[in-house]
Amino acid sequence: MVREILVVKKDLLFGEKYFQGFCPIDEKDYLEIVLNNFEYQERNDLLENNPDFQQIIPYVWIINKKEGRVFLYKRAKTGNEGRLHDKYSGGVGGHIDKDTEEKSLDPIMDAMMRELKEEVLMQSYPLPKLIGFINDDATDVGKVHFGVIAITESADDVKPLEDMSSGMFYSISEADKLISDPNADIETWTKISWPSVREFIEN
Repeated sequence: MVREILVVKKDLLFGEKYFQGFCPIDEKDYLEIVLNNFEYQERNDLLENNPDFQQIIPYVWIINKKEGRVFLYKRAKTGNEGRLHDKYSGGVGGHIDKDTEEKSLDPIMDAMMRELKEEVLMQSYPLPKLIGFINDDATDVGKVHFGVIAITESADDVKPLEDMSSGMFYSISEADKLISDPNADIETWTKISWPSVREFIEN
């Protein structure tokens, strides 16, 4: 079955405001650009290796702000994106699909909520708060993906479901130790966005 995902032409997305790494949402809000310029294209090898199009990826961190903890998980050795298998990650998310989000007025937020419900079990699913964006042209997978970074808060337990081999809450110091460990295989987007997530938890 053909799977079509939401993409935006790179030159339309960035215009004259290119960045590498993390961009806070109060510095530049790319949401309007995405929502006014997106299209759906078949997800295939050609698209996965074409940096002229950015695949928009919701990426939601789950935190317990009151207890100062963050949910981190290890990706399973299965799933569509082989370049991320078996890596530690802080972001729950995935592609925005035409078959589920085509008629949505806000496909980004609707995809965030769908991915949360598919990938983790929570008592409730609070609406995520958008905090920024990630562009990482330093890796092959990063060159074709653009991250919309958000945080959702939960005081309840969170259990991993799809595409996760394990997952649990970590204290800030435990997360710092894991994410900075040179021997741990940490997802690049997790390393890039963790300082901003950490600041959100502490403030």
